[in-house]
Amino acid sequence: METPAGHSPTPDEARETLRQLAADEDAVRYPPIPAWFFVAQAAAAAGLFLVRLLPESDAGRALQLVGIIAIALGAGAFGQKYWLNRDGVSWATARVRDMVPFLAGIWGSYALCWALAENTGAWWVWIVGAAVAATIVLVTGRSYRREFG
Repeated sequence: METPAGHSPTPDEARETLRQLAADEDAVRYPPIPAWFFVAQAAAAAGLFLVRLLPESDAGRALQLVGIIAIALGAGAFGQKYWLNRDGVSWATARVRDMVPFLAGIWGSYALCWALAENTGAWWVWIVGAAVAATIVLVTGRSYRREFG
């Protein structure tokens, strides 16, 4: 950005401009999201675990796979509509480093449930995993709403 001839911003003006630019970026990247969005996403996350409780027959495995894909695509489309590509904003992107702990918690708990269920036959771990995943989403949502509205 060029400055008018003869005027250079003071250090305080430059800091304020940079602070405002960062705030503007966050306003687009992290808009206020209603609480119901996180409740719906928590239900979808729990559904990814609970679909594993369907029967283990060949048809049941196919149904599990279809269920997982449908839930993941639905949650992704929902997130895109109400967060990343909402009215007035086109393709905002979240910072990967902001999402790593969230995704590690969800997918890590899924992997742990899978390993436990496969090695011990304890089907009930999927229920515990569903509760953990839903809690991760709800706690993340509460933190998000506290910080960004």
